[in-house]
Amino acid sequence: MTLSIKPFKAFRPLQKRVEEVVLPTFDNLTNKQLNKILKESEYNFLNVVSPKAFYPNITKKNSKKHAYEHLESMIKNNIIFQEKEECFYVYCLDKYNKKQFGIVASIEFEEGNNKILKHEAIFKARSNSIMETIEHTKMQIGPVYLSYKNQNSRHIDFKKYERKKPLYKFKSPGGTTRSLWKVSEKNEIRSLRKKLSKIQKFYIADGHHRYSAIENLNKKKNLNKNKKEKINLLAAIFDEHSVNILSFHRLAKFKNFNQQIIIQALKKKFKLEKKLKFKNPCDPGSVMIYLNKTWYNVSLTSNKKLYTKYETDTDIVEKIMINSIIKKQCNCSLVNLSNIPGKFDHKKLANEVDKGVADIGFFICPLPMKKIMSIADKGKIVPKKSTYFDPKPADGLVNLLMDI
Repeated sequence: MTLSIKPFKAFRPLQKRVEEVVLPTFDNLTNKQLNKILKESEYNFLNVVSPKAFYPNITKKNSKKHAYEHLESMIKNNIIFQEKEECFYVYCLDKYNKKQFGIVASIEFEEGNNKILKHEAIFKARSNSIMETIEHTKMQIGPVYLSYKNQNSRHIDFKKYERKKPLYKFKSPGGTTRSLWKVSEKNEIRSLRKKLSKIQKFYIADGHHRYSAIENLNKKKNLNKNKKEKINLLAAIFDEHSVNILSFHRLAKFKNFNQQIIIQALKKKFKLEKKLKFKNPCDPGSVMIYLNKTWYNVSLTSNKKLYTKYETDTDIVEKIMINSIIKKQCNCSLVNLSNIPGKFDHKKLANEVDKGVADIGFFICPLPMKKIMSIADKGKIVPKKSTYFDPKPADGLVNLLMDI
């Protein structure tokens, strides 16, 4: 089965309204920044994706109505418009002194597709919410972020686009400079389609919930139909070297938490060293834990039998360290397990423990992209919130009208 990767007639914002329209990435914003956006975002796509952000007590029926009417208003008032011709888009994300280039395209989705691979578990409620938004608005707001194994034969010359003036260039509140170029010349489109068609597999970097929503929407559309109809998936495609992966760290709060008992129990499974100060774990298999104002390094690889059984450090932290050792062996009841995006340093994690928000924090190494691809190739799934991609494509910049 091959994938049809195509240009499309995008809906996108007027250049002068782009910063107002693009949806904020919540985990890159402080509460102050988010509140500012909520106050000043009459035409922000957040009104379409999450009316509850503005109206916490809105009913489900009125939420759907608000989303649809707001999108219609954006189109009617020419805040966003549809291209007259089918195009690809070259997208540049610039953060952490690294420029990442990719292509925004439309992909024909087919049931049973084995060319787009997942690696992370999802929350079903979130996937269903996204599907409902697409159904009511007939539009995909923002792409699924895909990656692929890089080979020189598939190399796309992005530098020629960088020399041209972009449609947009702006810095979003999370600190990412975003640039977008339109590819509309027929020969360039043919060349891009040819290169993209040679990619054997795509790997979902970010957007598992959106992808799941499209899967469910496809099933719903083709239920009881003899002749299956295809729907399109909006995708931002970056090669494996053009993605930046951070980790999701863990904070855990327990009842009956006892530091001494827990440290001794962990020592029975892994090599554990007390540290005078935080030392960044540079390689997978090394985790820093923080409790009672003290840092410890835990070598997961010291238990080779256990380490080879699980695909990721997050698996071991959750399934062995938290559930098996602390909960069961140490008789501690888990009150809350939360995540800290990898863009925050170790001080954030330590501060949350010191404040009593959590009893223990786990500072985890990010998964390399090659490892993510290997997990996906095996058809395996890692725990929710195991990977954090920053920067990533913004929602609302390039959008796809759905024929559903």
